[in-house]
Amino acid sequence: MSLVRWMRLWVVGCVLLASLGCRVALAAEPAPFVFGANGVPQAFGVRWGTLILSEAFRRLGIPMQITHYPMARYSALLDSGEIDGDPARIYDYGAAHPNLIRVEESIIDMGFVLYAAKPTIQLQSLENLRGTNWVVEYQRGVLLCENKLKALVPEGQLDSISSGEQGLRKLLAGRTDVYCDLETSMRRYLNSPEFKDNMRLHKVLHLATLPTYTYLHRKHAALAPRLAATLKQMKAEGLVEAYRVQVEKELKWTR
Repeated sequence: MSLVRWMRLWVVGCVLLASLGCRVALAAEPAPFVFGANGVPQAFGVRWGTLILSEAFRRLGIPMQITHYPMARYSALLDSGEIDGDPARIYDYGAAHPNLIRVEESIIDMGFVLYAAKPTIQLQSLENLRGTNWVVEYQRGVLLCENKLKALVPEGQLDSISSGEQGLRKLLAGRTDVYCDLETSMRRYLNSPEFKDNMRLHKVLHLATLPTYTYLHRKHAALAPRLAATLKQMKAEGLVEAYRVQVEKELKWTR
């Protein structure tokens, strides 16, 4: 065999081996863990949760991505195992979704608050609403507000509303007296151009804090305790709180 032919065969062999090595490497790379989410990607809670989970999965050595869907669709995809997890749900969410496993360390605590515009309205506790003639509203779909208020406020004085911005406008117009919503939603409204300079709007009561939990499809059951331990460690380091402050700064929230 001539030297030229031998070198040609050697080059071809090297190329084939390199190609095979690339294919093996690509085959060995794990598929990303896909979370489904609903909402605006730039919203406070979504950004905060994404930072937390991105770091947690980095520590676990698992690639991760968050894909946004309409809520009903991503719930169905998760139940069937077509996607892998849900970033944040209430503790009891799994009762209606037997294919899911709860990560037993909360990820984000959700606050619920009452706001008013009239300076005379102050509350020491939710019980102070009983017996007043105040008109109270809450954001439709915020069940914690709905359930707690229905126990204290007569039907004719309690209503729901589809838009938080409209709820604040009605407070300022004197058409309602108290409004209940998620604290992060309220802060988003209050830092918007429409409301950020209006100091009449003030918090009258912190109603409750509700922890939320990451859920995984049951095929990832072995991952749940590892993720719980990682989240717990990140909290101990102060990293979860640091991410909250980071997102607030990025959004330029001052209220």
